[in-house]
Amino acid sequence: MKNKTFYYLLLLSCIFGLHACDKDDNIKTTVYTLSLTAPDGLNDALLSDLNVSFKNTNTTRTITSGDFTENKITLSLPEGLYTVSVEGKIQYTMDQKVMEGTVKGYKESVYIAGETNQATLPLFLHDAKANFVIEEVFFVGNITPEGDVYDGDQYLKIYNNSDTILYADGLVILESAFLTSTKYEYDPDIMSTHFAVTAVYKIPGNGNEHPVNPGESILICDIGKNHSQTNPNSFDLSNADFEWFDEGTNDVDTPVPNMEKIYCSSKTIWTMHKQGLKAYAIGRLGVDKETFLQGYKYDYNYTMVLPGGTYPMSNSAYKIPNEWIIDAVNVSNVSQYVWNVTAPTLDTGWTYCAEIKNDNDRYGKSIKRKTLSTTSDGRKILKDTNNSTNDFEAKATPTLKRN
Repeated sequence: MKNKTFYYLLLLSCIFGLHACDKDDNIKTTVYTLSLTAPDGLNDALLSDLNVSFKNTNTTRTITSGDFTENKITLSLPEGLYTVSVEGKIQYTMDQKVMEGTVKGYKESVYIAGETNQATLPLFLHDAKANFVIEEVFFVGNITPEGDVYDGDQYLKIYNNSDTILYADGLVILESAFLTSTKYEYDPDIMSTHFAVTAVYKIPGNGNEHPVNPGESILICDIGKNHSQTNPNSFDLSNADFEWFDEGTNDVDTPVPNMEKIYCSSKTIWTMHKQGLKAYAIGRLGVDKETFLQGYKYDYNYTMVLPGGTYPMSNSAYKIPNEWIIDAVNVSNVSQYVWNVTAPTLDTGWTYCAEIKNDNDRYGKSIKRKTLSTTSDGRKILKDTNNSTNDFEAKATPTLKRN
């Protein structure tokens, strides 16, 4: 009896085994060719160490390979729906310098079927350290139809240049204490380690209240209202994310959430330099407000040389350690630029809205960061080489400008 049972079970296992083999034999395969393209805008791009992963959406089975030839790979895959991801290295030339980095490619819902099939996957630059960047600064104001200067509509846009969610809680916006149009020998000279500032405003939050998705921006403004109702040449800032507000002054408070004022040298309201002769930065304070105000004051001396004589001068500002700063941009005008007021580690270039002092053509213009490349899902990667001359479009049309 035991022998009969054994042979019966053996027969069943063979039958099911043959059936499984027949089922596998019926799976159709496709000879699939995947070609890769380097990110747009990169010169002399050379890809290397490429690896691809095909993950079947239904079975979750993953097939990987690194057998690329001239940025192309051909392999046999079971028909089905896949998620395709690629990683590798890239070498390219930018601003006459050879750069190295990491590239990625990603595409969901790729249906692979037929005897042969092929597709092209664009790659994008991936920076594990990518962070917020200053996307745009509008500081000059607009002109009314009557020809008058209209201000109060200054703004900054801060962009998530990474591929993960970042939180804006605790971000500070900073304006330099020194002018890019006037150079002195400041004593002590702290520029290699610190950024001397005249204004510090902070986005409130407990750390996870203000998420910013990859490829999205936050808008920070002076006065969060619809300025186009007063001046048709201006913008609607009523939907801004935050405004800087100076309590206890004649500043205009709107329903747009206020930033926390950490410090400002102005006794009234703070506005960005309308001639554009400052540097602007974003960062995060490494200490609380009280500690900062008590321990980071910067007292300095310098000598002013004028045709009528030489005058010893002294003044005070606050100092931000360079390691607290995430991004910076030096701004001037073409005729008055003398120097950068940040360390070269923060910015080696500068940009502008005006050609000369009091250039009337500057009104209604902004400085706007250039796009380096675009991911397969349409997300922009903004150019960030710590050289504002190359990273920013000077005298740009503001993104909030109505057509």
